[in-house]
Amino acid sequence: MKADNLNEKEIIIRELVNSGINVTPSILEFLLKLEDPLKKVKLIIRNVSFLPNFDSHLTKEILQKISNVEIHEALKKVLFKEIQTKSFQEKDFSSPLDASGSEEAQIKDFEVSENTIQMKSEIEEIPLKINEIETVSQQKHVKNKIKRSLFEGSRSNLVFRPIAKDYEFNYDILKDPTGKIHTNGEYEDFYNLTLDKFNKLRNLMRKRPEVLSANNIKNILRLTNKVEVAALGMVNEIRKTKNGNFFLTLEDLTSIINVIIRKDSENQENVKVAERTLNDQMVYIEGTYNPGERGKSGIIYGNYITKIDIPRDYEPNKSLDPLSIVLISDTHIGSKEFEEKLWNRFINFLNGKIGNKSQKERAGRIKYIIINGDLIDGIGVYPQQKSDLIISDIFAQFKKANEILSGIPDYIKIFYSSGNHEPVRNAIPRPAVPKKYSEELINSGVICIGNPSIVQTHNVNTLVFHGDSLLDLNMLIPGFENNKPVETMKELLRCRHLAPIYGKKTQIAPTSKDWLVIDKIPDIFHTGHIHINEMGAYNNILLTNSGCFQSQTEFMNSLGIHPTPGILSIVDLDTLHGTQLDLKSSDYSS
Repeated sequence: MKADNLNEKEIIIRELVNSGINVTPSILEFLLKLEDPLKKVKLIIRNVSFLPNFDSHLTKEILQKISNVEIHEALKKVLFKEIQTKSFQEKDFSSPLDASGSEEAQIKDFEVSENTIQMKSEIEEIPLKINEIETVSQQKHVKNKIKRSLFEGSRSNLVFRPIAKDYEFNYDILKDPTGKIHTNGEYEDFYNLTLDKFNKLRNLMRKRPEVLSANNIKNILRLTNKVEVAALGMVNEIRKTKNGNFFLTLEDLTSIINVIIRKDSENQENVKVAERTLNDQMVYIEGTYNPGERGKSGIIYGNYITKIDIPRDYEPNKSLDPLSIVLISDTHIGSKEFEEKLWNRFINFLNGKIGNKSQKERAGRIKYIIINGDLIDGIGVYPQQKSDLIISDIFAQFKKANEILSGIPDYIKIFYSSGNHEPVRNAIPRPAVPKKYSEELINSGVICIGNPSIVQTHNVNTLVFHGDSLLDLNMLIPGFENNKPVETMKELLRCRHLAPIYGKKTQIAPTSKDWLVIDKIPDIFHTGHIHINEMGAYNNILLTNSGCFQSQTEFMNSLGIHPTPGILSIVDLDTLHGTQLDLKSSDYSS
C-alpha cells in the first residue's frame, strides 16, 4: 500500500475512534474501497448517529440501514463492482418506481446469475450473512434473498429519504429575555423603560440620512421667527381635529411641541402615515415653525412625517444549506377544540408517510420547528375556562404535549417560546416556561425560550413574537383587521417596536430594558396569537402569522376571528421562499 493510502487509512481510523465507533479490519478495508473514502466515512459517522439500534459497532448490516443517497450509491458501486455480469442491469437506487413499473419489473432489473452467486469470495462482500452455498436450491434461495433485499431496501429509502438528516444542527439564540427581566413595578422602573425605549428608537431613527438635520425641541421653541425646522421625538398625543387635520404633540428629552398635519397636504403620504400613527411611536417631522404669540407655544406645520421603518434595500441573510423551518403556534393542547387529527397529519407529513413525491421532498428538507406560544391551553387563563378543557391539570397538559411532540423526527430541532396561555406572567416580555412544567420537553431536546426571542438557524434570523399587541393595533388603526395579520405586522416593523402603544389591552412589564424594540432587523418575522395563517413580505423580510391547531372558540368568535387550523408556514432557509401547506387538503387525508 502506498504511503498516501497509509496516511488516509490512519486518518479514517482516527475519525472513527474519535467518534466512538468500532470497526473490524475487514470493514475498514471495505471503507477504503469507497470513492473519496474520508468524505464518505464522515457522512457515515454523521448518519449512523440517527440509527436507533446503533451500538457503536459498524457492520455491513448497519451500513445497509443508512438512507443517505450519496452513501447508498457509493456502497452499491463497491458491493457489486466485481460481481456484475451482462445479465445484471445496474439500477439507479435514488429514482422512484416508475408509474408504469411493477415490483416484478423492478426485481428483474436486479437479476444475478447463479454462476455469479457461486463466487463465494466475491459474495462475502455483500452485506448479507452468507456463509456457505451447498446446493442448487440454496443458491436459488440466496439469489432471491439478494434480489428481495435490494428491492425492499431501495424501495423503503425511495419512499422518504430526508436530506435534513445529513446536516448537523446549526443554531443560536440571539435574543431571549429569560432570566433578565426582573422588576419591582416601581415608578423608577416605568421611567427607565420609557427612557430606554426613547433612546433606542431615536438611535434607530438617526440611521436615516435625512434626520441628521433634526434639532432638539427646546432649541426650536426658542426661535422667534417663522422658519423651516426638523425634529424627531415620541408621539405624546395624536387626534383628528374637527376640520379633519391631525394634531399631535411631539416629545423628546428636552421639551414638547405641537404639530399639525393638514388633511390637504400636498403629499398625501403624510396623511396616510398620520392615520396610522399612535401614541408612544417615534416619528420624524419636517415643516414650518410658527412661534407662539403673547406667551403661547409655537407650532410646527408639518409637510413631511415618517417613522423609523426598515430600509427598502435590506438584504436578508440566507442559508447555504437546502433546509427548511416550520413555524407554528397556538396548538392549545388540553382544550376541547385542539385539532389532534390535524396534528397527527402533521406528524405523518414530517415522517414522509403522506403526500406526493414533491411534498415528501419538502418534508425531508425540514430541520427546525418553532412553536410560537400557546402550546398548551393552560389553567385559569380566562373565566370559566375549565368548561372548555378536556385536560384540566397543567402538568397533564404538558405531559400530553411531550407525547404529541415525540412523533417529530429526532433530526428536527424544536424551539418553544412562551405565549399568554403558558404558566408564566401575562405581561410581555415573558420568560421561558419554568423547568418544573417543561422538564420532560427539555429532556426530549426541546429548546424553551422566552418571548420575544430571536432564533438563528443556519445564518437566518427569525424574530419570534407571540403577537399580543396585534389586537390593539387592529382596534386603533382604520382598515386593519384581525383576519389579515400581515398588514399589522408590517406596521410593527415600520414602528420598529412590537407593542408601540402603551396602556391598552397588551400588558407590558416595566423592565429597565425595553425588549420590544426591533433593533436587529430579522430575516423572518413570526407571530401567532390570533389563529390566522397568513404569509407576506415587507422590504425583503418574510412575514408569517402561523395560524393554529385549535378550532374556533367562543372568544375567537367574539372577536370576529375565523381560525385557520392546520395550515403550516414552511420557509426555505436558502431562499426565504415561504409556503402555506394546508393539512386539511385531501392530499394529506390518508
